[in-house]
Amino acid sequence: MKTKTQSSMLVSLLGGALGALLLAVPAAQAQTTVSTFTIQVSGTASAVKTGLSETVTFSGPLAIIATVVTDPSLPPGVVVSIDGRGITGTGNKSKTTYVNSLQANLTRQFGPSDQVQTTFAFFPDGAGGYLSAKTGLLTLNLTYDTTTMALTNVTASVGTL
Repeated sequence: MKTKTQSSMLVSLLGGALGALLLAVPAAQAQTTVSTFTIQVSGTASAVKTGLSETVTFSGPLAIIATVVTDPSLPPGVVVSIDGRGITGTGNKSKTTYVNSLQANLTRQFGPSDQVQTTFAFFPDGAGGYLSAKTGLLTLNLTYDTTTMALTNVTASVGTL
């Protein structure tokens, strides 16, 4: 008798577990949309704001990757990856070349437009140049298509705080 009762109980448990698996709704999955832009930027860092003896003029390529993520349990978000290491500066008097450390990954709430500001270090190109680093400011204006969630336009400027 014990064997028959144990067998019946095991079949009932397995049947119930199998039924639950068959009736379970599949979990919703997060979706992503990735957009890539490379634009040319320019701007100046004034001597008054940096404490340098000259104004520095910046120009060069800025790469932006926007990854929009949707998840059924959260509001949409976007990770904005910025790489501006190709931007160089030139001292207006000394003609000194300035390089920078402009890299950032920022998590933002998704919307039709967004303005992002981030700081970066810039310094003379050469041995020990980083020891006299100054602070620059990148301002990005991002526009998204809210239907496709793709980044559609980027404008940017470089300056100082």
